[in-house]
Amino acid sequence: MERKPQQRSRRPIDYLKESIGKVILIKAKRNRLFRATLLAFDEYLNVWVDNASQIFEYQDEEGNIHEEHENLGEIVIRGDNIIFINMASQ
Repeated sequence: MERKPQQRSRRPIDYLKESIGKVILIKAKRNRLFRATLLAFDEYLNVWVDNASQIFEYQDEEGNIHEEHENLGEIVIRGDNIIFINMASQ
């Protein structure tokens, strides 16, 4: 019987490593959303990002949804504030 080489299953951290240098979306507590370039992260999933902007969505009187951005530059977002990260597409 022929054995197939054992393939290590991919972990979410592997996808995060592949997203270094790429643009990601971060949803944080208190309904905050950030778009930024991932520079690094640590074992606590604190993320160091650059070109960060916080995205605000609001609805006008006619019901149209608008988006505004606040440019923040280089920031660190604590891992315990992060709800999810939408990583770069492969």
